[in-house]
Amino acid sequence: MMANSPQADRLDGAAGAFGAAAAVVIVFNTALAWIKDAWAPLNDAMAALTGHHWITHGLLDLAVFGLVGLLVWRAGASFNGQRLLLAVVAAALCGGGGLSLWFLLV
Repeated sequence: MMANSPQADRLDGAAGAFGAAAAVVIVFNTALAWIKDAWAPLNDAMAALTGHHWITHGLLDLAVFGLVGLLVWRAGASFNGQRLLLAVVAAALCGGGGLSLWFLLV
């Protein structure tokens, strides 16, 4: 592909699928942290599953990443590379900011 062709910045296959999965799992991670902190029964259940709620949390993050990545990959989706990068960066900034504010306020 030529560098200036419309398809030059397309990401498909595993790169696009797991890039999209990264953005999704960052948002999932933040939401799960808020929910389990706000609802003690979920935190306790997650701790009972693996011995510590953060271990379960990490395993769920990995499962969501793998599942979303595989589903998007099998669907044959294609992404604009720059927009996907911006989505991952935006998710990381929002997730990090959201967690920081949550732990400062709670």
